[in-house]
Amino acid sequence: MKSIKHMLFGLVLATCAVFNASATPTYSDMFFVVPEFGPTTTQTWDFGISAPGALAGETFEFDFLFNTPPEPAWFSFVVFPDLAGSIAFTDLGFFAGDLFTPIDALSLNLASELAKGAGWITSGTYDLRLAGTFLVDGAGFTGRAESDIPEPVSLALLGLGLAGMAGVRRRKAVEEAA
Repeated sequence: MKSIKHMLFGLVLATCAVFNASATPTYSDMFFVVPEFGPTTTQTWDFGISAPGALAGETFEFDFLFNTPPEPAWFSFVVFPDLAGSIAFTDLGFFAGDLFTPIDALSLNLASELAKGAGWITSGTYDLRLAGTFLVDGAGFTGRAESDIPEPVSLALLGLGLAGMAGVRRRKAVEEAA
């Protein structure tokens, strides 16, 4: 239920931000990106845009929504043009789906042909907004985001180890007192 609430609130925030933009981009859209789970403790999202009808000089603003794991996690992303020199990124934003989720620990870097970010985030829905200009006809870009998910088995083993150490210490204290 919480993730649905975050997603809806993120959609509202992203929609409001699009309407507040000073220049209306030629291309704009919003996408909910579905994660892929593998045998490791990493969750990945592959995303991107292919705009075969885009003409050189036209602008874009796209929002990609991510639903992150239920625990605080390391999150990183990188976005680049499919063909060097085909896109110039002009703006990058990363927003939480609510007003309470801090994202201060996430650093963002934007260059003309590269947008990236990395840092610690808490659970929730996040909006990655990319804006730019198509430099050639039919350009597109590709992105990948990753989030490390804490492994429950490792955490459980750590907890059992700590409990065992506490039990040994308690038993020694009882034996010394007797």
